[in-house]
Amino acid sequence: MISRKHITTFTIVLITSALASLLWMNILALKDKKTMIIPMRNVSSRGDSVTVVYKKYKILMYAGPSYLKPFIENFKKTKCPSVPNCIISENLTEMHDSHAVIFHGEQLPGKPPDKPDRQLWVFHSMETVHFIHKPNKLWDDKFDLTMSFRKNSDIVRPYGKILRREKELKRNYSEVFRKKQYGGVWMSGHCQVPSRRKEFAQEIGKHMHVDLFGKCGTRPCGERTTMLSECLKNVSRVYKFYFSFENTICTDYTTEKLFNLYLYDLEIIPVVNGPANAADYLPKGTFVNALEFPSAIELAKKLLESGSNEEQYTQFLKGKYNYYDAGKGVVFSEATCQFCNKLGNNYTTNSQHYWTRMLKKVVEDT
Repeated sequence: MISRKHITTFTIVLITSALASLLWMNILALKDKKTMIIPMRNVSSRGDSVTVVYKKYKILMYAGPSYLKPFIENFKKTKCPSVPNCIISENLTEMHDSHAVIFHGEQLPGKPPDKPDRQLWVFHSMETVHFIHKPNKLWDDKFDLTMSFRKNSDIVRPYGKILRREKELKRNYSEVFRKKQYGGVWMSGHCQVPSRRKEFAQEIGKHMHVDLFGKCGTRPCGERTTMLSECLKNVSRVYKFYFSFENTICTDYTTEKLFNLYLYDLEIIPVVNGPANAADYLPKGTFVNALEFPSAIELAKKLLESGSNEEQYTQFLKGKYNYYDAGKGVVFSEATCQFCNKLGNNYTTNSQHYWTRMLKKVVEDT
């Protein structure tokens, strides 16, 4: 006679066998379809037998500035290698379907839109404390992350990125030096700014030759642009030093006016008015930091010495030509990838009372 215990054991074995058969059939089906769903981000396909399908992440750029459009289009083509299914959109109708939203600080709407649960909001600004648009009270406790040029931001997006060349650029440095006719040049259209850069350039001009171009000077230089202009190319040939003075002296704050000199391989030495930590991201021996000198006259003495000595001056140029700027598109893509990686790692935060700390960290801690 078969006992109840034997019947129970037989039933368990039968169910286990059925489940095992069903699992094996599913594995065979997946093998035939050559598809595997992998929610993780750092898994790649090995061989031709399996196609990896990554979890998708969508980032919405909410009414971003027009200059970002080519960078966004470039990111759509290149994607993020570590999170290939992380996409970026500018379509506001996809607001509630997005995992995260980037708001540009200078173009915030007066009232924030509805925020879906678990959606991450990013406060993005490339301005310093003196020029940043601070959100009104309606935006309190809405943001989860910051994105700016500051290295203490959650997502770091500098104005440029200097890299070392694999091969040295060949130049006839003696010929370059012989073409140099003038000392320093400063070009700007914004004159009355917190750094008092116009006054500083004028003070330097009392001790060496300095020409001021643009609205802040006496010499025209064509239409203002953040790209390479004919005026910039021309002055780079005949001037020895380019005063790349920012409107604000702020930690990590160096804009495209400096990075363009590396991006376009211009044969001129940059002189910056800070910040004090500029050497953290600019290669030493390729620029002069005015903050390292006690006065304008001491800075002028150094520039006159280097500018009149071919060996010293060409040493600066040789050092500079060992480096180049990666370009804004690369920097934007890398910053977006930082965000994609956070999404891939299921980044979450409690935004309550967090915004106040972030605002201080990014726009007040200069």
